[in-house]
Amino acid sequence: MKTPDYIINPVMMGGLVKEVKGDLVKVHLHGRLGVITVPRALIQEEMDLEPGHEMQFYFSYLQVNEMSYDYDVSSICCGKIMEPCLVGGIITEVNDTAIKAEMIRGLGTVAVPRRFVFTDVALHTGQNVEFYFSPMHVIGKRDIPAESI
Repeated sequence: MKTPDYIINPVMMGGLVKEVKGDLVKVHLHGRLGVITVPRALIQEEMDLEPGHEMQFYFSYLQVNEMSYDYDVSSICCGKIMEPCLVGGIITEVNDTAIKAEMIRGLGTVAVPRRFVFTDVALHTGQNVEFYFSPMHVIGKRDIPAESI
């Protein structure tokens, strides 16, 4: 794999809570850009979450890496500051249109369109990825049925 000609940069993203099951919160990204499922601990506010809550957080494209690195994700796990952190993961699913990756240390999963992944090799399960991510922040609530999210 050659050195990439691009740099992944975190950007402010948004999404709506689709469902809450136990300790897991499923967030659908705006613009049909994917789905992120995270433990409740990665959401800054201590409140009862429900479908329609508007979330804001940092996220980036995913980049495939040959090797897995030792990522320091303590700012996501222990901190409550909405600051982007480089996170590693493993691709667990690949299909014609999307991929799903499991984040290290049980931080959750991301499912995004294939166009959201930087790579010069064919995508397959088991590949290492890295991307920027931050804790999530609740910025409001939309009064729409969960089925519409």
